Amino acid sequence: MNSVTMEFRKLRRKYLWLTVVLVLGFELLWALMALTMSLSHDDAVPHDSAFVIAQVSQIHGIFAPILATVLASRIAAMEHDGGMLPVLFAANQSRSGLFRAKFFTVFTLTTIATIMGFLTVLGYGAIQGVPADWSLIGLFFVGCILSNVSVISIQLLLALLFTRQAVTLTVGIIGGLLGSFAGFMPAAISMFLPWQYVGLVTPVRMDVIDGRIAGFPMVPGIGVHLLVVAVVGVVSVLACQSIFSRRSRG
Repeated sequence: MNSVTMEFRKLRRKYLWLTVVLVLGFELLWALMALTMSLSHDDAVPHDSAFVIAQVSQIHGIFAPILATVLASRIAAMEHDGGMLPVLFAANQSRSGLFRAKFFTVFTLTTIATIMGFLTVLGYGAIQGVPADWSLIGLFFVGCILSNVSVISIQLLLALLFTRQAVTLTVGIIGGLLGSFAGFMPAAISMFLPWQYVGLVTPVRMDVIDGRIAGFPMVPGIGVHLLVVAVVGVVSVLACQSIFSRRSRG
């Protein structure tokens, strides 16, 4: 716990909150504009929670991996820029403990951003008269939190292993682009691409009949998708932590 507290202390003068605000703000601006246009034109289908989730999930699938990448890069860069990693290890800083502390820091920040995003969209939906299906919203919220775990662990590993953050940022941007296609790819493929997990845990899918949107029914087997994302997340954290620890010793 002391390591986590120390990580947050390091962030006091890094203005990392500004990064969260900029990325989240751009995502929400895009999402609310898209939602406004959809609510004003798509009168053939019910304007309910499923409709809203379907509209915003693809946009969130782009920005969630990018936010995780930028935060992981910024937090790892603090140690690289000051040449502090060798100093920390020489002072008997646990390598696995350092990884866990930084992971928890990034996970906390992305979770806060996700909560803020959900509250904003929920508030906007309420203003527009969209009835809230709390079970559906809760399912999607939990899925979005879980979908961050594996992406954060992978991007943090890259950020810690590579002094120059170009590799980390490039992978994250490509991951964000992959996330935008999650709704158009079979679940069997998306399960192997953590950057597409937002699309995988989206509980509704667009139903098209004769070229027209007929509705947004529940995804069959969404519980299995959530379980896969959760298990892969835990495995990713443990694997990335182990790789970082072994690589640092080398």
